[in-house]
Amino acid sequence: MRSQYSEQICKNLQEYFAGQKKDLKRRGVYGYYPFGAEVSLIRLYVWLLGEEIPLAFPRVSGDTMEFYRIASMEEFEKGAFGIYEPAVGCRLAGLCEAACLVPGSVFDRMGNRYGYGKGYYDRYFLRCSNLYRIGIAYEMQVKERIPAEGHDIKMQALATERGISVFDLDDAMRDCL
Repeated sequence: MRSQYSEQICKNLQEYFAGQKKDLKRRGVYGYYPFGAEVSLIRLYVWLLGEEIPLAFPRVSGDTMEFYRIASMEEFEKGAFGIYEPAVGCRLAGLCEAACLVPGSVFDRMGNRYGYGKGYYDRYFLRCSNLYRIGIAYEMQVKERIPAEGHDIKMQALATERGISVFDLDDAMRDCL
C-alpha cells in the first residue's frame, strides 16, 4: 500500500507544481531521500529534474542540516543515520524561497508536525524562514490535532494520497508559490 500511496502523492504534487513551473525554476524545490517507511517521492524528483527545476536535498553534519543541489538521482551516498544524502562535491543550494517537502512521523490539520526528535528541520526553518513548507505523509499519519511546542515550525501545506491541503497562510506566504 505504501508504494501505491507514494505514487498517488507524487501525482498530487506533480499536478500542484505543474502550473507553477516558471516560479519553481526560479525558486527550486528542496526534497528528502526516503528512509524506512517514509513516502517515496523519487518519481516526482525525476519529473522535477526533467523540467529543469532546481532540486536540493539535505545533508547533516553534527547538529546542522544544509541543502545541496543535485543534477541527477545518481548523486547520493549514505550519510548520517544511514540516510542517503547528496554526495560530497554537490554545491550548497542557497534557494531561499524554495518549496520544501518535509517528512515527519505525524502531522495535524493545523500544520503541526512531529519529526523524529532531533529538530533539524525546525532549526533550518528558523534560519530560512521564506521556504514554502509542505508536509509529506500518508493519510494514516494525519491526526486532527497534535500538541505543539513554541519552537515547532508549522507546515503551510500537507500532501497525502487524498490530496493537498493548504493551511491558512499570511499574504507573504501566499505569494511564495
